[in-house]
Amino acid sequence: MTPEQSALHTLLCAEFDRLNTAHFGGGLTPPEIVVSPRKTYGGYYQPGKHRIVISWQAHAEYGLPETLNTFRHEVAHILHRNHGPQFWALAHILGVTQKYASHPQIRSGKVYIYACPGCGKRTERRRRIRVAASCAACDRRYNPRFVLRLVQEQGASEVSPSSAPGTNNTEGEPML
Repeated sequence: MTPEQSALHTLLCAEFDRLNTAHFGGGLTPPEIVVSPRKTYGGYYQPGKHRIVISWQAHAEYGLPETLNTFRHEVAHILHRNHGPQFWALAHILGVTQKYASHPQIRSGKVYIYACPGCGKRTERRRRIRVAASCAACDRRYNPRFVLRLVQEQGASEVSPSSAPGTNNTEGEPML
């Protein structure tokens, strides 16, 4: 665990103690709290192990306020396993401010913009498409006539059609 991950772990333990004292009179058994470098989503509660896992990667991308929101959400799961009305009432009391993550504070990496040759619709992605994908607006099933073509990378000029996934010639025609 890095010093930064250790500091977050310490902060989350203190937050649990604060919530437990303020809202449960110290009656909750402290769960094992894990800051995982491998998880990409915010966090989850494992009732069988009485463990809350928080994603370091999500923390780095979304920041401390969202991490605390997720942590409080997971603390509410200690008492209510599903997302019913009782869960949301408790989550609100614990300070959960939203159901879903806000947009990240910092975005790193490139942005890839793909276009459909049929309808012209553009799609922005944070990851490059590695396997040919087609436009769902033009055909709900995969259709090689509507293979998405890479047209721009963040900070880069237009990309030649032949470099797009699923193409095999200089005209950028779909592979059949």
